[in-house]
Amino acid sequence: MSPKIVISVDSVAFDPKALLLYVHISQVFKIWFVPGFSAPVKLVTLLELTSTLQPSSRSSVNGPTRYLIKSQNDLYQVNEFVKFFSVFRVIWVFVLVWQFVATAMCVLGAVVFSPMSWVEENVIGGNQERSVKDVLMG
Repeated sequence: MSPKIVISVDSVAFDPKALLLYVHISQVFKIWFVPGFSAPVKLVTLLELTSTLQPSSRSSVNGPTRYLIKSQNDLYQVNEFVKFFSVFRVIWVFVLVWQFVATAMCVLGAVVFSPMSWVEENVIGGNQERSVKDVLMG
């Protein structure tokens, strides 16, 4: 009854101070009762670790540090996450189109409002604090 999941680890990064392990994973998710359905997704898994020292049986000195998983957090991008629910990729295509539309709106907004930014930076004085009287008087 369980789905078939094929996982491959693409890269790993370890933060020794915070005891965090970042794992970039490629995963293929298949459900046996939906023929032909597979969801190839990429995600970053954040593993919070805890460390213990292994006692050495030969001497009183501690052995190598052993890391145990304290918690796991799977981080999917939205366009990757919807692949689980979109059998015919309809929802995934909708999300992809929406991301392009949102990007175009951001670029359009930056172009349309760039004169206002120029005025704020060059005429009003940027980040300097000036009174309205100083701005109007020059």
